[in-house]
Amino acid sequence: MVTVSADFNKKIGKIKPVHGFNNAARESNYGPLLESFSALKPPFARLHDTGYHGNAHYVDTPCIFPDFSADPENEKSYDFTQTDYYIKPLIEKGIKVMYRLGVTIEHEPKKHNIFAPSDPQKWASVCEHIVRHYNDGWADGFHFGIDYWEVWNEPDGLNPECEPFGCPNWIGTAEQYYELYVCTAKKIKELHPEVKIGGYSSCYILGKFENGRWVAGDASYFTNFLEYIKDENAPLDFFTYHGYLGKQYLEKIEIESRFVRENLDRYGFNETECIDAEWNVNICDIETDNRRTQNYINYRNEKGASHVAASLYEMQRCPIDSAMYYDAQLWVEYGGMYHVPSLEPTKTYYAFKQFGELYEQKNECESCGEGLVYTCAAASEKKLLCISNISESAEEIKLEISGIKDNNAVIRTVSKSKDYEETYNGVIPDRITLEGYSFVTIEIE
Repeated sequence: MVTVSADFNKKIGKIKPVHGFNNAARESNYGPLLESFSALKPPFARLHDTGYHGNAHYVDTPCIFPDFSADPENEKSYDFTQTDYYIKPLIEKGIKVMYRLGVTIEHEPKKHNIFAPSDPQKWASVCEHIVRHYNDGWADGFHFGIDYWEVWNEPDGLNPECEPFGCPNWIGTAEQYYELYVCTAKKIKELHPEVKIGGYSSCYILGKFENGRWVAGDASYFTNFLEYIKDENAPLDFFTYHGYLGKQYLEKIEIESRFVRENLDRYGFNETECIDAEWNVNICDIETDNRRTQNYINYRNEKGASHVAASLYEMQRCPIDSAMYYDAQLWVEYGGMYHVPSLEPTKTYYAFKQFGELYEQKNECESCGEGLVYTCAAASEKKLLCISNISESAEEIKLEISGIKDNNAVIRTVSKSKDYEETYNGVIPDRITLEGYSFVTIEIE
């Protein structure tokens, strides 16, 4: 038996916007958002791999500014059209945008856009004009007030086991990236001091993979970056990294986030936000030569969903300021939110629906689980206790709930057979049973 406790008299902080996404769910990149996606009220949409694999002219700097020999001061040098169509519905729905300045990943044997820019100052000027278009109305633009501007993506990323054709995000030295970041951050911040500048979406922030686990290893790319920009007095309003997770390995969330936070503080970036800009759960739980396909299946079923729910609770507990799940797009492998082509929400969708309900209550309350049972609680107009069991076995849960006046509860469940359905309505039970790979919301009236 596992004991789960919650004390609604003990408010320990604010529920954080960790339930954001990379991109958005829409039937076409230039069309409206799916109503069910908008209903989640996502706090963030990070624009990276938008349109995916460079097959459309969205977001990427070479898509916006296709001829690098052109004049960056000339409006005619830019092509904003499709990116405008992509961003506008997000802003209209109140979703904050993190705009990744840079390029989409290239896994293919021939690389096209991932080379270090030949003229960092000119590239920085191009990026500044992109900011100007979306925030200052330049070039028949907008006043969207986009706060978060991220410089490139995974310049440190190279895993020979999964990248046989070399680094898929950056061909250049570490120092070339550091210089590009400094040029771009200073240029944008000088002319747009109100926005936030950050990077660099580290691929392997811990630096070492050992015995099936990421552990602290050679982090010189990260620490040298911090030292370089500190010496150059460049701004770093937020630091982004990527935290992909394995089956029942959610402690990686704490290991990574504390590692990032401690190093930021050590180099004097105490006010820099810590953002997990890409994450998902890779769960291959059978013997197979095709792990990717099994991961794909489990992104969408109760196995992935229970891990996603528990991951959101852990992000709330750890020193992460915000996070973006990869990916909300419908037609990508990692898109675990919808069944395709029916566009029916998956079980993972309901993990985000649940955390959105916590977020609406604003105040996190003290709660605690054990083992592979994770919890999060919040209270304002409602009192919510959320519990996820990421074990394959059922767990009997003993409930110890305090700080409540009423004694009635509604329980909604996601499991192999349930899609966030009401499964109990009555006096708060002393015990409940959670199936393997399931999660519940206990709403106390």
